[in-house]
Amino acid sequence: MANNEDSNLTDDQNYCQLLSGVADLQSSACDINIERQTKETSISLEEHDKSIHDDKNEEENLKIIKQTTDIARHAMILLVRGIQLLAIHASHKSKCFSSFSSAISFLREQEGVYEVPKHLLLQWERNVGLIDLFTSDEGLYCNKRIAQDMFDVCMETFDWLRSLANNNK
Repeated sequence: MANNEDSNLTDDQNYCQLLSGVADLQSSACDINIERQTKETSISLEEHDKSIHDDKNEEENLKIIKQTTDIARHAMILLVRGIQLLAIHASHKSKCFSSFSSAISFLREQEGVYEVPKHLLLQWERNVGLIDLFTSDEGLYCNKRIAQDMFDVCMETFDWLRSLANNNK
């Protein structure tokens, strides 16, 4: 696919707002010790985490659950908006994508510049149901593991988006 000079992602105001949102997400996540993971957690680590008894009072636990849910929801919203924005740019602004699934479907068909790495496609598709659920229902809560997963997927996706934007300058 040829580069389109007038369709530079870095010049798009929405892209700049998304990058600002990603920076805010990183700051919020850091506040509750969610950092970017470079590898999948092992079953033994998950089981160890489950066995640790937290002696904090119930009010503190509720606060942490709300914080992790806010981080997960923020990461999901940024992810959806980023993928939709990229799909719009890949279509040369000729299409509109009202859902995460439709944007993923369009990007799955792309070749060349906008071809999505397979591991990202798998992560997006694996989480599409969870993302749709959490972005549409404000009353749901999640644990730190889900927040960590969503944070990692979001950050990896934005690393890829930044590389696309920088290569298309």
